[in-house]
Amino acid sequence: MSVYLPTVILDPFEKLRPFPSNPKTIFQSHWHELVFSALFYYIVQSVSGPICSYVLGSRYTNLPRKTRIDFDVHMTSMVQCVVSAVLMFYHFNNPHWQNRLNDPVNSLLGSTPFGSMVISVTAGYFVWDLMVCLRYFDLFGIGFLLHAIAAMYAFGCGFVPYCQPWAAAFLSFELSTPFVNMNWFASRMPKGTFSDRFVIINGLLLIFVFFTVRIVWGLYAVVQLAMDMSASLDQVSIFAPATILTMNLALNTLNIFWFYKMVRIAIKKAKGQRSTRKAAKAADKIE
Repeated sequence: MSVYLPTVILDPFEKLRPFPSNPKTIFQSHWHELVFSALFYYIVQSVSGPICSYVLGSRYTNLPRKTRIDFDVHMTSMVQCVVSAVLMFYHFNNPHWQNRLNDPVNSLLGSTPFGSMVISVTAGYFVWDLMVCLRYFDLFGIGFLLHAIAAMYAFGCGFVPYCQPWAAAFLSFELSTPFVNMNWFASRMPKGTFSDRFVIINGLLLIFVFFTVRIVWGLYAVVQLAMDMSASLDQVSIFAPATILTMNLALNTLNIFWFYKMVRIAIKKAKGQRSTRKAAKAADKIE
C-alpha cells in the first residue's frame, strides 16, 4: 500500500492556530482544527435547507419539518464522507501504522502532525453530531446520542496520543455511509424523485460495501487492533484499550445484525413481497 499512497507527515493547517504559540500538548497544537471543523459542519447543515429549497423546490419544502431537519443532517453527513475519504487516503500511509508488524507499540502510541489534524477534524464532526443529537433528541433518540459520544471519545483518544495511527482504518467504515444516505433520501423524497432502478442499484452497492468495509474489514481490523494493544498494555491505562475494544466489538455486532436485516429486505424485495420504496424505508435505520 505504501507504494501507491502518499506519505504525509506535516499538518498544512497547524500554522493557522491563533494560540498558543508554544503548545505543550497535541490538543493545544490542534484545537483550532477541531473548533473550525465543528463550525464548518454547522454551516453545512445551516445552508443545506436554503440550497435544497432552491434546487429541489417543493420536493424538499413540502417535507415535514422533522424530515427536513433529518434531511439536512444527512446532507452534512454526505459532506463528511467526502472529507473522511480524503483524510483516510492521505493517512493510510502513516509510517507508524505501516510499520505496525515490526513496531506494534507505536501503531498505538505514535503521532504525526498530520495524524493529529485528522483526529481533530474528525472529532470536530462528532462534536457537531453530539450537539445535533442533544438539540433534536426527540428525533434521533438515545442510540444516535450514544454513538456520537462513543465516536468522539474514540477519536479524542488520539490527543493522548492513543490509536492515532489507526484513524484511517476507522474512517474507512464511512465508505458505506454515502449509500446509506442515498437509501434514506430515496425513502423520504416524493415518489419519482429516484427511479426504482437507482434504488435497487444503490441497495446492492450498499450491501456489498457495507459487508466489505464494516464486516470483513471491521472484524479483521478489531482483531489486529487487539493484538497491537496487547503489546502496549504495560505503557497505558487499561481503561483506554478496554473501552475502545468494547465499543468496536459492540459496533461490529450491530453491523452484523444490520447486514442480516439488509439481506432479508433484499430477499423479500427479490420475491416481490414489498415495494422498492418500502424496502428502502425499512433499511434507512442502518446508520
